[in-house]
Amino acid sequence: SRASTQGHGNIDPEDPAPLEHPSSFGGLSPHSEEKNGRYGTFFDEEIEQMVLKVRGLNYYSRSSTSCFTQCIGGGNPSRKLLSNINATLRPNQLVALMGPSGAGKSTFLRVLTGRADGEIEGKLELNGSPLEGKWERMAMISKFLPAEDVLYQGFTPMQLLSYAASLRLRCSRAQMLRRINLLIRELRLEKCKDTAVTTSTHSLSTGERKRVMIALELLTNPNFLLLDEPCSGLDSRNAEQTMKLLKDISKNHRTVVVSIHQPSKNIFELFDTVIWLNNGEMCFYGSPAKLRTYLRDKLDSPCGELENPASHFMQLMEHKAQQPTSKGRKKKHTREFSAIWKQSSPRARDTDAGLKHYPITKGNLQLTWQSDGFGAHFVEEEAYEFKIGFCRQVWVLFLRRAQLQLIDLNRFVFNLSFYVMAAAFLGAIFWRLELRQEKLRDRESAVFSTITFTVWMSLNTSSPKLLLEKAVVAHEYHNGYYRLPAYYIAMLLCDTLYMSIYIVVFAFICWYMMGLNAQWSEFYLINWMLALMSDQLGFTAGSLATSITSAMLIAPFVYVPCSILCGFFITPENIPAYFRWLHEISFIRFGWHMIMVSEFVGLEIEPCTYEDFRNGKCPLGPCNPQFDRPMSQQHHKFLHCPGEKVLEVLDMPPDMWNTCLVRLSALVLGLVLLGYIACARVVVTRGGSGIGCSSLFCR
Repeated sequence: SRASTQGHGNIDPEDPAPLEHPSSFGGLSPHSEEKNGRYGTFFDEEIEQMVLKVRGLNYYSRSSTSCFTQCIGGGNPSRKLLSNINATLRPNQLVALMGPSGAGKSTFLRVLTGRADGEIEGKLELNGSPLEGKWERMAMISKFLPAEDVLYQGFTPMQLLSYAASLRLRCSRAQMLRRINLLIRELRLEKCKDTAVTTSTHSLSTGERKRVMIALELLTNPNFLLLDEPCSGLDSRNAEQTMKLLKDISKNHRTVVVSIHQPSKNIFELFDTVIWLNNGEMCFYGSPAKLRTYLRDKLDSPCGELENPASHFMQLMEHKAQQPTSKGRKKKHTREFSAIWKQSSPRARDTDAGLKHYPITKGNLQLTWQSDGFGAHFVEEEAYEFKIGFCRQVWVLFLRRAQLQLIDLNRFVFNLSFYVMAAAFLGAIFWRLELRQEKLRDRESAVFSTITFTVWMSLNTSSPKLLLEKAVVAHEYHNGYYRLPAYYIAMLLCDTLYMSIYIVVFAFICWYMMGLNAQWSEFYLINWMLALMSDQLGFTAGSLATSITSAMLIAPFVYVPCSILCGFFITPENIPAYFRWLHEISFIRFGWHMIMVSEFVGLEIEPCTYEDFRNGKCPLGPCNPQFDRPMSQQHHKFLHCPGEKVLEVLDMPPDMWNTCLVRLSALVLGLVLLGYIACARVVVTRGGSGIGCSSLFCR
């Protein structure tokens, strides 16, 4: 980042409360939960008080949004979204980020949590120690809740909390259940704890979903809880109850920061500190009581005793902005409010007054201060460590995904029924294929139709997969639920398991009804590998889409060239030279070659009669040199035409089966890797971390 040249004015309008190290978690013993407080009783470990100081913060969005520049963290800085933001976030406070739409509230929260992918300049200090270059480490002591729901819809609050606790806590099952039950009770979720978030017949209310999201983040006992528009979608009563809940949470040595557009008077009075932004600039920073004084003394616009200061200030800004309609004039008024604030409180320029500093320690992360002549920076002594091991994460995520798919039993039954009906339909068309030469094309079409259906179904179902759960995965990853490779492996294993069930049923019905010659194991293996290949191809290609509709268009775009150029519809020698390379890499070509070899090697085709030969019904020729003799005079070894002759005509050497298997396996492994990179690009980069590709494999 650039060296900051901004001044640090108007930081701390009030002296901070002294910080103390609690003797136990929240100053409470584990057995005093009913007597002494509400929050802080579901953990036995201590919570350390943290002061976060923001100094001269500027943030620039990136102009480029291409896949390549996003992945490498590139792109040129363009618009300045935050300008010289200075604030101090202390424990035991409920802090409000306020301002009109587009003021920079959500951007400020994303910057604080390391989710912004633009360019940042300024300082971020934790208990007096800079966090320069360590923005993503804020995830260890802070949790961010977006405005939208990021919950798996089929689970109940109890199930969501159980899986989250299994991923994030290292303790006994009894301790885990105790913490979960305490959270459910304190956040008033008892009545809905066994109700699914959303089903076809009922769902949790917006307020209940908000409380479930808060409970999920309180599991890990964070120092900072940051919420983007927690009152969106709530009526006035539920909004006030939610804010009172957050106020209670902040009283136990936590800092709760919320962005809110225009709160009611009762909600506004709950805040300890208000940070007012407009067009990315600070217009006020202080307590709600001081806003009244500021409006009267500095802006010459007194607010009545019964009037809401927040609404009064907002109307004042809107009135100023609407006098002229030009955008430039609006920015001028924004700068006027910002300039008035910067000149309003000389005492606020003392940025360090009254602050006590403590070393940063949290879990297994220790950051030490070092100077090497090029500027001071952090040296990471131990890498980011999770509460449970990698294999345990994979197992828990696998179980969660498997249960989630079983919960939607109707979907599973529908998919299985669709495969059964498709197999029965194909089997009825190609019922018990005859071994006559004139039916050879039907046999080729039968095996080709099975593999193309497998490919098409897998492509269609996998293309929108990542988009459907991108918000949840990005939220969980950035809040430190699990390593991204653990999620990807669990997803791959679980989806492959369910896909295998579908393919077993489909392949067996087709194989039996068609009366194919191929061994069942080989027939299943080929269809299974093509399904896995298509699943990964659709998943990877679907990550490039920006909507479900565009993702669904990817399947035909990928399927049609691979299918047409595989060699079934047009022979390889007749494919135009400029499309020959597509034929060489077509995975359907490898699958078709393998399944044709499996089907025709060892197949004995009925001999061609003289009448059939005269009528042109012998595409392989007579095969039997004595076909014009009576059957009694023919030698027994000439009675059947070998299936290998079909492969010879189609230029499909039987010894290429293993080669095609190796090539198809290599393509599958390559796409598994590409699928992970695509997943990481969407979750890490689009999700807003701004870490870039260098961090895709970091955790």
